[in-house]
Amino acid sequence: MFTEPKIVTTTDLNYRSYIQYSFNGTRYREYNAKKLDLKINPNRAKSLKEKNRLLAKLLFEFKKALDNNWNPNETKIDVTPVYESEITVQEAFQQFEAHKLSSPYSIFYKRQLSSVSNQFLNFLSDKEKVSTIKNLNPFSAERFLNQFKGTPTQYMNKRRALGVFMAEFVRKKYIPVNYAKSAPRLKTKATLHKTYTKEQLTALLNHLKATNYELYLCCLISYGCLLRPHHEIRFLKKKHFNQDYTQISLSGFENKSARIRVVGVPEYVRKDLIERLTKISNPDANIFSLTVEPYNEYYFSLNWTRARPALLADGLLQPDQTIYSFRHTAAVDVYTRTKDLHIVQQLMGHSTMVVTLKYLRGLGEINIEQLKDVLPMLEI
Repeated sequence: MFTEPKIVTTTDLNYRSYIQYSFNGTRYREYNAKKLDLKINPNRAKSLKEKNRLLAKLLFEFKKALDNNWNPNETKIDVTPVYESEITVQEAFQQFEAHKLSSPYSIFYKRQLSSVSNQFLNFLSDKEKVSTIKNLNPFSAERFLNQFKGTPTQYMNKRRALGVFMAEFVRKKYIPVNYAKSAPRLKTKATLHKTYTKEQLTALLNHLKATNYELYLCCLISYGCLLRPHHEIRFLKKKHFNQDYTQISLSGFENKSARIRVVGVPEYVRKDLIERLTKISNPDANIFSLTVEPYNEYYFSLNWTRARPALLADGLLQPDQTIYSFRHTAAVDVYTRTKDLHIVQQLMGHSTMVVTLKYLRGLGEINIEQLKDVLPMLEI
């Protein structure tokens, strides 16, 4: 009896990473593939990218060994090489999933990929799962996606996630085309994200400051610095700020766009940060937990959920407004004052202008009313 192996790692090459699992109640840590008589040594990697690739490979090999009734107390395993053309459908999905899970993507994105991988494999018959990936039925993706046609948004999300796997299989020349993209698209209904009015914003922040200071600080930074609450603000450390606390610098591993991101800190945010940051001596300390470890991924979501009923009852919040509405409101404020998409893109940390356009369209900021003055002119 064994638990699902998982990767334990950090973004620091100086720290050893390993695969962890339990077998018959005993916990094991595997730093290399010596037990499997394979040469896989992720901790000897010279770069983080290479280390993550080797960790994914190490995870795949131990998972495969355990699935084949291997006992970790044995010193070696008789391994028959599996050539690329002989990889089964199940192995191909699990191997790529392990690679993605060890990469620096958001937790939400990883969950999406893991979910669609498990659902697709459960959908296939046992015979289809053990057949080689090159013999994957071209219509299997469409048959799988048809289960979700009742909800167009869910259908398109599954189609997109499954397409990530198929694109990798095309790249490796396992299959000729992306079978997920061959499935028809469904039209989804756009959701209008709600922003705050200036009066509402001031009243809400004042209330949070008096009742939940950490949540207040998160929302204030989200609005003033346009950072993402769960993926960027939650991980902020003292070392991310410059000496006079007027600037925040994040590496590519610390923000969603995977690029170096530098944002200014407005004075109204800075004055609330100074008192807190000057008390922190360790540059690696998180500005919320005040330790080297950040709060868990649900911390701000849970705090917001707990505060929400009272905010609604007091008329400070509308039903369709969320913790992300602070960032939405900031984006609208910048765009309204500048009418410059490039500035909005830079401040939001979007990877492309297309992302910025979709974002503003979702906020109702790019609409027909604002385009009336630039429609083609003709004198008749």
